Amino acid sequence: MPEKIKKQFIAYSEAVKEDSPLYSFITRQIAEEDNLMLKIKPHFFNAHFISLYLSSVLKHLYIYEDQLREYYLNFTNNPKKPSKEMIKAFLTFQESHFSDILSDIERFNLKKNIVERSSVLVPVFQHIIKLSGQEQFNVVELGSKGGLLLNYDWYGYTFNKKIEIGNTKDFNVKVKLNGYDEGFDISNLTHPQKKVGITKNKIDLTLDDEYFWLMSLYYPEETKRRKHFMKARKVFQEHPVEILEGDELTLLPDVLATLPKDEAVILFHIHLTKNWSDDKKQQLLEIISEFSQTHEIYHVHHQIFNNDIYLDSFVEGKLQRQKLAHFDLNELTIDWLHNQKVIF
Repeated sequence: MPEKIKKQFIAYSEAVKEDSPLYSFITRQIAEEDNLMLKIKPHFFNAHFISLYLSSVLKHLYIYEDQLREYYLNFTNNPKKPSKEMIKAFLTFQESHFSDILSDIERFNLKKNIVERSSVLVPVFQHIIKLSGQEQFNVVELGSKGGLLLNYDWYGYTFNKKIEIGNTKDFNVKVKLNGYDEGFDISNLTHPQKKVGITKNKIDLTLDDEYFWLMSLYYPEETKRRKHFMKARKVFQEHPVEILEGDELTLLPDVLATLPKDEAVILFHIHLTKNWSDDKKQQLLEIISEFSQTHEIYHVHHQIFNNDIYLDSFVEGKLQRQKLAHFDLNELTIDWLHNQKVIF
């Protein structure tokens, strides 16, 4: 019996019991299934395997109808209570698709497209528009994956329960915005002239298989995020965005070179650089600095230094760095930090 793997499943069960009671129950129960643990053993690499495994099972539930759906909030508003019968159904279902589940685990990763992150772009981009004095601009995102953040301008937002922006009737992300200067106008969304995404591992949202994978990365209990994601996919189908696949630093110079010199460029990335080396981060900053010699560019970055949102702009070739915001994704709260001193 692979005791180490069993302990990993039990530890996972404990870790997610508040966020996903369903996954907590499943992993605690199947940890006692010796045959399954032995079958998994040759393919198990670390704790991420468990999340990938559960996501792939859910992805296959989107594709294949099964009684197991009756226990998931993904398919019913009144799911059955987890039980021994449910575990039997789970084991049977995953056994039927085990080879395809392993293929998913090898092919995909756990990086999500969290649509709600787009809300922080609204005050940040409005600040840049005011700073630049021009409304014609182009947007480039690094680490786009499926490209959903690039369609921030087609979503609806409600800030502080009173300021509605965009199409809130069909798509409404509700956000608390603390400390934002009321002198800035965030009542309108300006559409960029052009949008381009660059990502190492592209997800094609027009393909059901890849769309279902991203859907399956949410816990079954994350109903609101899942609904936002589904609406964002519909928006993407109506307003497709160009996504280039490859190394971000390799492709970025060529993408920037295609953009008009008389239009500002906003380059942004959220979460992407968290695990980048210092050398790789420095390479990115050097590419942007060189581009700033011929173009007006604004670099919105997160996790180059820490979890705050920063803006790098260039005036007469000189870098000006501002700390703009702190974004709590779980609480959907933005703390506006503009004019705070930046010390490194």
